[in-house]
Amino acid sequence: MKTRIALRELENFVAVAECGSVTEAAAAVGISQPGLSASIRNLERALGVSLLVRHRGRGVSLTPEGDLLMAEARATLSRAGELEARMSAAISDDSGRVLVGSLVTVAPIVTPSLVRRFREHHPGIAVEIRTGTQDELLAWLRTGAVHAAITYDIELGQEVDFERILNIEAHALINASHRLADQAAINLEALAEDSYILLDLPLSREYFMSLFLATGVAYHPAARHADISLVRTLVGNGFGYSLVNLLPATDIAQDGSHVVYVPLRTEVPALGLGLARRSDDKPPRALEAFVDFARSALVLPRQ
Repeated sequence: MKTRIALRELENFVAVAECGSVTEAAAAVGISQPGLSASIRNLERALGVSLLVRHRGRGVSLTPEGDLLMAEARATLSRAGELEARMSAAISDDSGRVLVGSLVTVAPIVTPSLVRRFREHHPGIAVEIRTGTQDELLAWLRTGAVHAAITYDIELGQEVDFERILNIEAHALINASHRLADQAAINLEALAEDSYILLDLPLSREYFMSLFLATGVAYHPAARHADISLVRTLVGNGFGYSLVNLLPATDIAQDGSHVVYVPLRTEVPALGLGLARRSDDKPPRALEAFVDFARSALVLPRQ
């Protein structure tokens, strides 16, 4: 097997070349003279060429090959130093880069605000947001495309560690003029005669179906849409009701129509909203800073 060149050997070689003496170079790099001589021999053996001419009592001089290596070694060591500095910055507490995935329905309501406030406390850390479905988030976590994901504790799998930060209760989304709009809370049975508009996204549809199954109310969506903005606007225009978890800051849909969010009485446990990470990951310190901040700063607009 071909011997690889170690950076330490290049450092030792440059020290000898610059000092012109193995003895002086050994003192400069802090190793013994025999150890430094052995390092140079290993380097010559790896390259298959003599790099130094030893002059008894008069130090050393470079061979033509040694002179060529000198320039390359300096460039390599300089690049290695730059790489070390960049990686040190990447994993530090006050600088670096964090890639955060966020569930597509969660992201518009909580993620930009969370990231903005984090950046105010850690201006040296860049945070990039990537949105997707639950399946996409889990795939990105497995491949390392994101460091962490803001999502629900639904079908996460064994390779993911999840830290619950908030409990998210189900709500009925109804028109502002609906007969039940002034109620403090309602049962799903009270909406049985109304048209149901399903937010048709992976995992969301299964969760909302569980709400129907828990009450025995027939599950027959009158419409299915994957766009939560469209669902709100349809409800605001009286086409039916829907079920949601996260509530935006306003009761006004995108077209100016008005909606109301009423807590739903149900025996189905609340969803957990929090941070998912790879269970075998060794995170950079910038990510740990983000996680620490999110534990207290991940809040809902109406909280």
